[in-house]
Amino acid sequence: MATISPQFILGDQSFVTKTDGDTATVVRTSTGKSLSQTEIEVAGEYYNSELDEIDYAKIYNLKFGSNFLGKLGASDEWMAKALTDKTYKEVFKKATDKTSSNISDVPPETSDIYSTLTENKDANGRSTLNVGGSILRYPLNEDKKSYDYLKVCAYEHKGRIDRGGILGGDYDIEGLVKKKGNHTVYLPMDPTGLQEGNGVNWGKGTVNPFDEAGFKLASNAIENIGGSKSKEQIMNAMKDAMGEGVKEFQNIIGGVDGSDIAAFFAGQAIGNNTLFTRATGKVLNQNLELLFSGPGLRTFNYNFRFTPREDTEAKMVRSIIKMFKKAMAPRLSKKELFLKSPHVFKLEYMFKNGQEHPFLNKIKTCALTNFNIQYAPDGSYMTYDDGSMTSYTVNMSFGELNPIYEQDIDESSNDMGF
Repeated sequence: MATISPQFILGDQSFVTKTDGDTATVVRTSTGKSLSQTEIEVAGEYYNSELDEIDYAKIYNLKFGSNFLGKLGASDEWMAKALTDKTYKEVFKKATDKTSSNISDVPPETSDIYSTLTENKDANGRSTLNVGGSILRYPLNEDKKSYDYLKVCAYEHKGRIDRGGILGGDYDIEGLVKKKGNHTVYLPMDPTGLQEGNGVNWGKGTVNPFDEAGFKLASNAIENIGGSKSKEQIMNAMKDAMGEGVKEFQNIIGGVDGSDIAAFFAGQAIGNNTLFTRATGKVLNQNLELLFSGPGLRTFNYNFRFTPREDTEAKMVRSIIKMFKKAMAPRLSKKELFLKSPHVFKLEYMFKNGQEHPFLNKIKTCALTNFNIQYAPDGSYMTYDDGSMTSYTVNMSFGELNPIYEQDIDESSNDMGF
């Protein structure tokens, strides 16, 4: 069964190729521009009235060597152009899927994003992306589902504390509004950015026996006072707590040499604790311990190199850069009295089946904290005829808005988790 290509344009005429084994037929279709009466008369028996199409030419050599194309229902003028104009051959190659893919496992000599340097157009000679929408993509691939990619989407920031003063938990994009205009970007996988590291904060904590006794004194006092009580009851509760605290101090002092106690409090009285050590050769046991002080926040850094290969892709690169620059900038309120938070971002590693990648980490909602562009990364100023730079490098740093908690990671799930 023949494989039919997507429709493409040559000149102002629409075509498809029908590939069967080692050969393919170039078919003139009536979509877009209808078949002219002259074309039908020239085609003769190669005109299919039921499908309203013409078998124009036969590609006998899918290796596209010499004499690869044979005439069927095409005019002599069309055949002459098809055999002499190199762009026709390139279009036929793409239509019959006989060119290399847009993404390669071998990095090209001027790009580190693993993209081929051939013009990134589909068989009709135009960009493979609908650039009029709000979704941007680099490189311009015909089908993003053929490759793994990084999906970045910008959302308008929303405060997390409601009117009742309750925190909203993790910053979830559920219900958030996407950035106006361009808001989603598909980018190639950046090998240097495919890493994660999480940290939690632990710090040294000390407590000496006298602090401990004071803590117990305060705790007992608060515990005994708790509840609705009269003034007399509160006073009695405080006396009881004080009594327990005095006993605690007595227990400490009872097992310690009286001269040491005197020397310690003498140093405290004059504000020089080192005098106690000078007098006794001792220091108070601080019961040093490493104590948990809070979670950390993860950061993710990416380095992309953009090397436009056609005018449409150059404009796409410009749009991508402007999207990030605009989304990360703070916004003015209507009367410019306040500054609104910049947009926030959701980053997802996508597998070629369109789902989240099962062997790469998930990322919580992020802020774009740094965005740096190098317009001449190769050390010299070079542009195309339209002024586009021949290459750009973009460095981005994202920071998660919320920490990773134990409950966020499901060990039984079929993914890498956060």
